[in-house]
Amino acid sequence: MKRFYIVFFIFIAQFSLAQNVYLIKGKVVDAVTQDPVPFASINIKNTSLGKNTDFEGNFQFQLGAIPADSLLVSCLGYFSKSFFISKDSLSQTIFIQLKPSEILLQEVKVYAGENPAHRIIRKAVAAKSENNYKKIDGFDYKSYNKIEVDFNKISEKLRERRITQKVNKAIEEIGTLTDDDGKVLIPSFISESVSHYYYRNNPRLSKEVIEKTNIKGVGVTDGSLTSQLIGSSFQQYNFYTNQVNVLDKNFASPIADDWKFIYDYYLADSTYFGDNFCYKIDFTPKRKQDLAFAGSIWIDKESWAIAQIDATITKDANLNFVERIKIQQELEPVGKVWFPVKNRILVDVNELTKNSAGMLLKFTNYNQDIEADKVKEAKFFDNGIEIAPDFKENDSSFWQKVRPEPFSEKEQMAYAMIDTIKNVPIVRRYTNLALLFSSGYKKIYTGIELGPLVYSGAINDVEGVRMRLGLRTNFEFSRKWVLQGYLAYGTKDEAWKMGGEVTRIISRKPWTTLSYKYTNDIEQVGLRHEDLGLGAIFSAYMRFGTLMRPFYETENRFQFQREVSKGVFTTLGFRTRSFDPLYDFSYREKPTLGEASPLITNFNTSEFLSEVTFARDELAIVNDNERLSFGTTKSPTITLRYAFGARNIFNSDFNYHKLMAKYSHTLNLGYLGKTYYKAEVGAIFGTVPYPLLKSHLGNESIFIVGNSFNLMNNFEFISDRYASARYTHDFEGLFFNRVPLIKKLKWRTFTTGKFLLGQLSEKNQQMNPSDDSMPFSSLGTQPYVELGYGINNIFKVLRVEAMHRLTYTDMPNVRKFGVKFTLELTL
Repeated sequence: MKRFYIVFFIFIAQFSLAQNVYLIKGKVVDAVTQDPVPFASINIKNTSLGKNTDFEGNFQFQLGAIPADSLLVSCLGYFSKSFFISKDSLSQTIFIQLKPSEILLQEVKVYAGENPAHRIIRKAVAAKSENNYKKIDGFDYKSYNKIEVDFNKISEKLRERRITQKVNKAIEEIGTLTDDDGKVLIPSFISESVSHYYYRNNPRLSKEVIEKTNIKGVGVTDGSLTSQLIGSSFQQYNFYTNQVNVLDKNFASPIADDWKFIYDYYLADSTYFGDNFCYKIDFTPKRKQDLAFAGSIWIDKESWAIAQIDATITKDANLNFVERIKIQQELEPVGKVWFPVKNRILVDVNELTKNSAGMLLKFTNYNQDIEADKVKEAKFFDNGIEIAPDFKENDSSFWQKVRPEPFSEKEQMAYAMIDTIKNVPIVRRYTNLALLFSSGYKKIYTGIELGPLVYSGAINDVEGVRMRLGLRTNFEFSRKWVLQGYLAYGTKDEAWKMGGEVTRIISRKPWTTLSYKYTNDIEQVGLRHEDLGLGAIFSAYMRFGTLMRPFYETENRFQFQREVSKGVFTTLGFRTRSFDPLYDFSYREKPTLGEASPLITNFNTSEFLSEVTFARDELAIVNDNERLSFGTTKSPTITLRYAFGARNIFNSDFNYHKLMAKYSHTLNLGYLGKTYYKAEVGAIFGTVPYPLLKSHLGNESIFIVGNSFNLMNNFEFISDRYASARYTHDFEGLFFNRVPLIKKLKWRTFTTGKFLLGQLSEKNQQMNPSDDSMPFSSLGTQPYVELGYGINNIFKVLRVEAMHRLTYTDMPNVRKFGVKFTLELTL
C-alpha cells in the first residue's frame, strides 16, 4: 500500500508539471518616441511559434513548455532584436525597445511568372471603390484624440543657453524624460479630446462636434481655436485615395492606380486577424526621393480590403526638416466596408539649424460606435466644426474613464512638466514674444491688444517716416462687439491719418456680422489690399520707398456678411470714397469735347456692393471673434462680385456697374505633381477715370509676386473688359529625383503660365487724357502671355524662376526675359 501511494504521488507530481502554463507577455515600443510598435513580429527562436503585436504594441504567449531561450522581435523599419526568456519562470513580462532603421525589402528571388504580391495588390486596387468607406452614403462615429509635442535632439550649445538651464532646473524634481539613447525630451504640449464625427458623401460634407477637451501647453491656451484643431477632422488618412495628404503634401498610396510605377512589393506573410485571413505585403518606393511610403499592408483575402497598414515616410523623401513620418492604422469591418478604428501618426522634425532643437509630434486617434450608411441632412453640416458649450474638462477621473489606453508613466510625467515649464519666467517671456510675431498683436490690457506689428512703421517719399499705432478688442472685451482703430503720422507731410471699425457679431451659427468702417489715409492706384489679394506683409512692404500714384482717400463703408449655408458666404455693403491725388492726375469732365473739355483733378464715388463665394467643402472655424477659413478640400472656390456706382448719392460723380467672377482650384495629378490654377473675368460698364478701371498688376521688382504679371510694367495696361488665367504646376521631385547627384539636394521643378485678354472702350479712352499723366495703354486683340519655369527648394528656402514675355515685346522699356526669386519655407 505504501508503495502504491509513492507511485500515486509521483504520478500526480508529473501530471501537475505537465499542466504548467508558461506565460510570456510584453510590450514593444519605439526607442525614440516611446510609442507602441503595432504589428511587430514576435517569434520564438528555432520554432514556428510566432505572433504579431496589437495596435498598442502588446503581445502574449501561453505555452505548455518553453522550447527555446530567446525571442526574436522584428518589424519593417526597425532593427531586429533578440531577448532572453527564462525556462524556470512561469510568468515573464518583457519591455522591448526597437531602434528605427532604414526600410529595406527582403532580397527577392525572381522566378518565371508574376510577383505574387502584384496579384494581391491588383485585386485590392480593383476593389477600392467597394471598400472605400468614404464612398458609402454616410457614417458617424465617436472619437478620442490625443496629441503630444516634445522637443528633442537638443544640441550641446542649446543646453548651455539660459532658457534651457532654467527649464531643466525647474523640472529636475519631477524627473527626466529621455529616449533610448539617453537624449533628453522636453514636453511642450499634450491635448485630449472627445468628439462625434459625421460624414455625408453626396454632397461630400463632414462635421465634427467637439464635446470635451483637456489641453496643456507651453504658450498655448485652452481656448476655442486650439480645441477645434485637435479633433479627428485634421487626422483623416484614407489610403483608398490615390494620394494621401500629409502635412499638405501628397504621398502616393500603396494601392494607388499607378502603384506599379511607384512601388516594389514583397509578399511577406499571411495571418488571421480574428476570423479574417490576411496577406501581409511589404512595400518600398522604387526611388527613395519620391513622395511615397515604405512599410507593410495587410489585405483581407475575401474582400481585398485593407485590414492594417504601417506606412513610413523616411528622411530620403523629397521633404525638408523631416526625419520621418509614420502612420499606423487598424481597420475593422462594419457592414460591407472596413473602417479605421485606430490611428497613430508620428512626425519627427529635424533641427532647423545646428543649434536648435528638433520636435516630435504624436497623434493618436481611436474611433468607436461606428454607424455606417447613417446619413444626416445637408443642412446639418453647415458648421464644419462645433464645440460644446461646456467643452473644457479638467477632471482627471473623466479622462481616466474615456481613455482607450491609460497614460504611461512618462505621459503622466510630461503632464506635470508642462505645468511647471510654462510658469518659468524666461519661458513666459519667450512665448509672449513668439505670440507677438505670429499674431502681430500684443495684449496690453484685459480685452485690448496693440497691433498689428507689421504696419507699425514705414519710410516713403510722401510721408517720410510713417509711424502707426493700432488697437483692437478681443473676446475678453466682448463676444458680440469688436472695436479696432489706428492713428498714423508722417514726418514729411506732417499729416495725421486714421481709421476705425466697429463690428457687431449678430450670430456665430451661422456666422453673421454687421460692421461700419471709416478710414482717412494714403492709398495707391491699383495697390489697395483688395486689389492685391496678397498678405499683410506684402501690403506693408508696398508702403516703403517711392509710392506709386498716391492719393488721399476718405472711405465710409457699411457691410453685412452672412454664411448662408455650408460653403456659401455672402457680403452686402455700401461705401463712399473720395479721391484726392498726390501726383499729376486729371480726367475730362466732358469726354466728347476732347481737349476742349475742362479737366477735373479729384472725384467722389458711392457704391452698392454685393458678393457671394461658393466653396462647397470649405473647412472654416470660428476663433473667438473671427471666422478662419482653411480653404477647400477638393472643390473649387468661385466668387461672384457686383458693384453699382450711383451718381449724386453723397456727392458721387459717376454711374457705373462692375462685374467680376473668379475661379480657383487645385488639381492633384498624383505622380505628375499638383497644379494650381485661377481664372478671372470682369467688366466695367460706364465712363469713369482710370483709377476706377482695372489696372493689371505689374511687377518691376526682383521678387516673384504670385498675383502679378511679373514682366509687365506698373500701370502698363488698363482695361474695362478683361479675362485672365494663370497656373503653376509643381512637379515636386519628378525630374531631379532621377538624377544621381542632384537628387540629394532635393530640388523641385515647376512651370508657370499667365495669360490676359483685355480692352478699353473708346469712351473711357476719351475721358482720360493721353499725355504723360496716362502712361498706359489698352490691350489689343492679341493676348498678353508670360511663361516661366524654375527650381524651388534651393537651400530649402529659395525659389528661382526664369520668365519669358511672349507678346507685346515691341513696346518701349519692356523686358522680354527675366529671372526673379522669392523666399519660401515649405516641407
